[in-house]
Amino acid sequence: MSNDRPSMTRRQCLTTGTVVSFGGMAGCLGRLASSDESESPDDSESSDDVTTPDESSYSGPLQVNGIEHVAGERTVEVTVTVENAGEAARQANLVVALSHTEAEGSIDRKRPVLLASGLEREIVLSFRPKFFGEDGVDRPEDGEFRFDATFENVEVSEDYPGLVTPSDRSAIDGGNAWPGVAYDPGASAHNPGTEAPRSEPTSAWTVSEVEYAYRSSGPVVADGTVVAGRNVRALSVEDGSEQWVHEGPARTTPLAVGEDVVAFGTPEDFRAVEVESGDVRWTISSDGDIWHGPPTVADGRVYTSHGDLHAIDAASGEVDWTADSGGSLAGPPAVTDGVVVSGGEPLRAIDAGTGTVRWTVSAGEPIGAAAIAHDTVFALTESQLVALDLAEGRTRWFAPGPFHEERLVVGNGSVYAQRAGDYRMVSVDAANGNLEWVSGETDGVLGPPSGSNGAIVVNSEQGTLYGFDTETGETLWSTSVPSGVPGSLAVADGVAYFNESNGPLRALTAGK
Repeated sequence: MSNDRPSMTRRQCLTTGTVVSFGGMAGCLGRLASSDESESPDDSESSDDVTTPDESSYSGPLQVNGIEHVAGERTVEVTVTVENAGEAARQANLVVALSHTEAEGSIDRKRPVLLASGLEREIVLSFRPKFFGEDGVDRPEDGEFRFDATFENVEVSEDYPGLVTPSDRSAIDGGNAWPGVAYDPGASAHNPGTEAPRSEPTSAWTVSEVEYAYRSSGPVVADGTVVAGRNVRALSVEDGSEQWVHEGPARTTPLAVGEDVVAFGTPEDFRAVEVESGDVRWTISSDGDIWHGPPTVADGRVYTSHGDLHAIDAASGEVDWTADSGGSLAGPPAVTDGVVVSGGEPLRAIDAGTGTVRWTVSAGEPIGAAAIAHDTVFALTESQLVALDLAEGRTRWFAPGPFHEERLVVGNGSVYAQRAGDYRMVSVDAANGNLEWVSGETDGVLGPPSGSNGAIVVNSEQGTLYGFDTETGETLWSTSVPSGVPGSLAVADGVAYFNESNGPLRALTAGK
């Protein structure tokens, strides 16, 4: 996984006059100059003057099947449909040139593509062209935009691992549990055994004594108990009645449940308490540093970061191994099939049994979230969503952003994330990376989404809860929460649990 951020070659500002072309591409006369510096967030620039070669001579299995554009007041959005008609996967640069019939020159945009054999996909590019004429900067009233697209640096991907093959996953406790902040050990944030409310939800119960912890935290649910709060309280899922209260120091990490314990960090130590009673089973000293990493419980161990990644025996509290994680993710380590994925840059796949590094992949920028499903690691950065094969870390596909990289949902054969810039949820086909839908408007930056069969629930910084249809992106409902919902939501047995910022823990069920 290399730095696949799109690049734009500003070969010259567009000057009103006659279009000059060479080599099958619209060209520019004179010096190179930049257009509007306020490009959309997914655009980066090349500072080098580049002359486009005769790219009309390209002949190969990569094809451009269509170009559509929509011109707004300042931007021109171009959708290019490309296909790999060959028998092997190929990677290349897609080169798109924008020109205007009443202006000289053109603007070229490059976007890296990786296409499996037989795959067709749409690539969306955004231009903000400037036109310089006698009257200053303006867009001509007459004429039209013109586009051309071709490929350069086409290579066969010799070690291509194949597209993702989505498969059904079993729900934990039949859909009645949400054991970690990102649901399962693979950090999919998707409960396949239940459905979040699809209509305006109503309150099942509210408990005001549960103090809000902090933004990246959220309730967990297991064995008929919901555990939440800064001081860690266990409540009945039936009516919110209190079962026990942890009397130790306030927690500093999200919670994780498994192996009959609730695991979390505090300013003093990392500890595990009994699910049934809240009694402390074991502690590991902080050595003066506050524990901060979100934990994951899997296969008899608790995995958490504290500078390094630690694998702790869930029964005894003995540290089985410690490994250099290369950084930390916004969410918990993802653990599946004997592999722990951790680290922000580079991403590291670590052997769960020994703590040795199996492979590393650099994105050229921090990886905010990662999840494991379908023998694939899905990794999210600000500029792209990437699918890597679990065995060796080879790229299956990548989809361009920009994204808010806090967390993603993998389920229902799709990957869901929030797009930066316009604050909308997007759905990407987990098999091939093609965009499936873009949701309607939201009112700002969203928190970590939580998925289920049929509906995704997510909160905004403005205090709005949303429910989105997983198949269409339709907004099923939205509701305002007076004090806001800074943390994530848990979805179990058709109920959505969340902590308001002023304290109450609430359980929402489908409206009647």
